[in-house]
Amino acid sequence: MDFAFSEEQGFIRDTIQKFIARECDREVVKKLDEDGQYPEKLFQTIAQMGFCGLTVPQEYGGGGLDSLGAAMVTEELAAISPVLAGAFCATTFSGGLVISSLGSTDQKEALLPEIVQGGLCVTFGVEEPDSRYGSVLVQTAAAKSGEGFLLEGSKSFVRCADRADYIIVLADTDGDADSGDTLTLFLVDMKSPGVKVEPMDKVGFHSSSLCRVVFEKVLVPARSILGGEEMFKKGWSQLENVMAVRHLEVAALAVGLSQGAYDYAAGYAKEREQFGQPISRFGAVRTLLSEMAIGIQTGRDLLYRACWRADSLKGFLKEALMARIVASRVAQRSAMDCMQVLGGYGYANEYDAQRYLRDSMVLFEGKISSDDLMGSLSALLGLDGASR
Repeated sequence: MDFAFSEEQGFIRDTIQKFIARECDREVVKKLDEDGQYPEKLFQTIAQMGFCGLTVPQEYGGGGLDSLGAAMVTEELAAISPVLAGAFCATTFSGGLVISSLGSTDQKEALLPEIVQGGLCVTFGVEEPDSRYGSVLVQTAAAKSGEGFLLEGSKSFVRCADRADYIIVLADTDGDADSGDTLTLFLVDMKSPGVKVEPMDKVGFHSSSLCRVVFEKVLVPARSILGGEEMFKKGWSQLENVMAVRHLEVAALAVGLSQGAYDYAAGYAKEREQFGQPISRFGAVRTLLSEMAIGIQTGRDLLYRACWRADSLKGFLKEALMARIVASRVAQRSAMDCMQVLGGYGYANEYDAQRYLRDSMVLFEGKISSDDLMGSLSALLGLDGASR
């Protein structure tokens, strides 16, 4: 088994690390967080480097499918700025990877070249105010209207909706969504009349948004069905791929956030002295940091295996879900351990430990808990009595 990166992937990591050191240091990120400012200029620099094309086929201007390379970029960015990593994911994973996999030829030709240039932000609208993660019930409805559909309903906890160009919406197209075969995925233009965005006031990710999106009789043409009109009422089968991508990007972000918290805590421990020596020499601190490192590597290994399956065009929902569960738990624990290492200073806004803790909370987004994700995983493993 070869664990070595390709020469190109080594170049990707080296390049993004140099960019961070040059243009995205901790003071820059701290200022963006304090001001609640979206990192648009930093993201555009990343796009100009060509990283947004890592999940787009060459025939549409991308570099070919390299989910692992995209995950590596996400990791490096999340270690210093989870918000910037999220902006990258919204274009590269939610946009490039999903549309490359599920889009129609017309959708690919229209959107993928813009995604490669970093010109499109795509978000997911799956969760609803009254739904529970994993539930089939979908209240957002799309009724036939001429050559299109009228979309009505709302989606909750939608990230970057106030900046997104498109939202992938799961809707009931038969009036009875108790069965998955009535569902359809739509690629909805956020500039469509009737689309309303309501940003939430939240604890972390100050430079980005989490929103409620309301659809009031939004006219959606039939060609906007994800994958084309032939995918009408096939949204449930497509949703597996969409959620696999979502799990993959969250896992990558979580691994990066964990690494950032570890690096920050370890750096502080090596400099902070007590009783005439750095606290990194104390057994309790060394054990804490060592356990953080083990957890991070475990999450990273699961993430890279999921990326390998995605790049090999194999199903990767189970692997991506495992990676997300482990990496998200590790991220939250690492953020808390970082606070522990810094002691009282971890509570001060002057230090980054509190930001890692706040940002880690979004990894189990909305009403999605670790237990919800574990329930989905147990079903994939056949533990609910059904074969998979």
